[in-house]
Amino acid sequence: MPDSLAWIADAWHSPDLNATDLYITCARGLSPQRLAERIADHEPVEIGPALTIQEASRTVDLTHVHCAGRIGQSGDWSFIVECGGSEGWALDPAVSRGGAEVLIFDPRPDDPPSLFRYLADGEVQLHFELGFGYDPAGAQPDLLRPALEAAGVIPPEGSLDDLLGADEELSPVEQKRRVLQVVGEHFGLLLPRQVIEHGQLPAVVTRTSPPSSW
Repeated sequence: MPDSLAWIADAWHSPDLNATDLYITCARGLSPQRLAERIADHEPVEIGPALTIQEASRTVDLTHVHCAGRIGQSGDWSFIVECGGSEGWALDPAVSRGGAEVLIFDPRPDDPPSLFRYLADGEVQLHFELGFGYDPAGAQPDLLRPALEAAGVIPPEGSLDDLLGADEELSPVEQKRRVLQVVGEHFGLLLPRQVIEHGQLPAVVTRTSPPSSW
């Protein structure tokens, strides 16, 4: 069964996985292959054999392959999990043209904090950091504010009081878990943790050159 998105925070911090293998992009209104085509820096995009996350990571040689992805479907959302040099948060908002919605979960392990971005109608609707405070941007900056306040992640707008006492302060991982839980519930998105972490999914090369964000 697909899982709540809270597990992504655990996976990003897991000693058994590399966060650079867990750039996750999801789309509603695009098939998995179409999502891969819009993300890729080349065409045509060929879907290859199913690989594990470790096998996909080994295909990244930083010469001919800078980023490899694995694609799947969960409910009405397509997803791609990329290894290596993903565009991540810097992905062109035009990938959401034509009525598609795109969610980006970028771990940014080498340049924290992690980021979440929501694209629709070819524009950034919501963008915020997962950690280091809450300063949302985009066309709909308050989209998730009520739900995040209810989850105890951020204080009510305009409040000068701390959310929790000093002894109850959320750890960075728990804060991310709660934020990701809210995101999943709002967008009706669940992702299959066991398949992504331990199973095989059809593979695709998404970048043959370094990302523009490097």
